Amino acid sequence: MSIYDQYPDESSRLEALEKELAQLKANCATLTIQNQMLKGFISLSNISTGRTLIRATLQKNLDVSIKQAGAELGSLFLLDRHGRVLESILARGATDQSQKKCIVGQVLDKGLAGWVREHRRTGLVTDTEKDYRWLRLQEEPYQAESALAVPVIWGEELMAIMTLTHSKPHQFSEETARDMEQTADLFALILNSVRVRTRASSTQESSAQNKEDWFGEMLHYFPSIIWILDHQGVVQKCGGRHLETIAMDGEQSVGESIYRLFPDAPELTQLVSYALAGNGMEAARFHLAETAYDAWFSPVFDHRNQLTRVVCVILPT
Repeated sequence: MSIYDQYPDESSRLEALEKELAQLKANCATLTIQNQMLKGFISLSNISTGRTLIRATLQKNLDVSIKQAGAELGSLFLLDRHGRVLESILARGATDQSQKKCIVGQVLDKGLAGWVREHRRTGLVTDTEKDYRWLRLQEEPYQAESALAVPVIWGEELMAIMTLTHSKPHQFSEETARDMEQTADLFALILNSVRVRTRASSTQESSAQNKEDWFGEMLHYFPSIIWILDHQGVVQKCGGRHLETIAMDGEQSVGESIYRLFPDAPELTQLVSYALAGNGMEAARFHLAETAYDAWFSPVFDHRNQLTRVVCVILPT
């Protein structure tokens, strides 16, 4: 059924189209962020190990999150299983260790990050002047009037707390908070993958096996759906929490042509063909079993500019 069949009245059709466009833009932004985080981690993991990889991953994902939320500054605390700080990035920038330890202690004791650690849920502060959870520190180099603190949770473990700020009030909304919670899901997956990779490196496991393990786990827990196709459309890898919504078995699908897996989905197969021709796409929409999905397609080329694979990230609307 087309949107014109559902809404015969002109004004109703226009309103429905505007809502659909807004949803499409939101999903496009989510897919773009997921792409940036995933590509950033894979790139970093190829050149860094140990604490260097951890620090670089924290900074990269904090930078992406600041941009996504429209924030000006951000801080990030990486926690151990007991809630103690292992690594931190402060919004005020470089700070000597004694001062940094004091600031982190105060914020986790009396500030918004401490409230998030205690309640394990997102803290949205639209006006810091009117919210008891926001702690003003002495000699702050910036003035925060809006704040958003998001827990990064893996399973039952609180892995990190990310706080984003803006110098004007009412800059973050409930919608921003929900978007950042989705980002935090992928961030948790990446942090766990860093932990697995770091642990494997410290025990001198096979680097090839190590890479296969963390990459496989990342695909399995990916917050939407991800496919990696070869240059002919054969599934090399696939995974994601929503994979069952398209009736796709991750293990059995490997080695199968995407065209054979979805013979009755012409919208999807046309998009795949377009991507296999070397065309990147953001937020293309298709339908499967009356459910709409937004998809992002990224062709990957070798040093001779030959297409080697296509990465597809898919999000149910």
